[in-house]
Amino acid sequence: MTKVLQFINFALTLGPRLQPATFCPRQRKSSTSLAGMALVLFVFSIAGGAGSANASPEAKALLQEKACGGCHFIPGVEDAYGDAGPSLKGMKTRKRLLGGRLKNTPENMKAWLKDPASVKPGTLMPNLGITNEDADILIEYFKKI
Repeated sequence: MTKVLQFINFALTLGPRLQPATFCPRQRKSSTSLAGMALVLFVFSIAGGAGSANASPEAKALLQEKACGGCHFIPGVEDAYGDAGPSLKGMKTRKRLLGGRLKNTPENMKAWLKDPASVKPGTLMPNLGITNEDADILIEYFKKI
């Protein structure tokens, strides 16, 4: 998330300097200040900042503890920019998992998280020792990103 904030700060330095009157509700907003606000919202939506703001701290901590971000891009998790595995952004909208092998259901996701090789022999996804409780936490997180 810090990289997103750095980008936003950089992007805002390129734009025009805002005058105090810009923030006065009775003043009309200039098109450049509106464009700047739109840019900030756009960057947050791409980075997953808007959708992951309500995500559980337990899920984020678990994803960091298990080092999932080493292989996956995970919105809302610091330093989770891996590209060896698929991005986990948009998990809630996916109809199928594992390249179409399984329906995206909580039961299938739990089986995958707990023992990936039993679901897909030869997978590169390691068994991370995820418990039922851990899987439930992660599945709830995936419903939000």
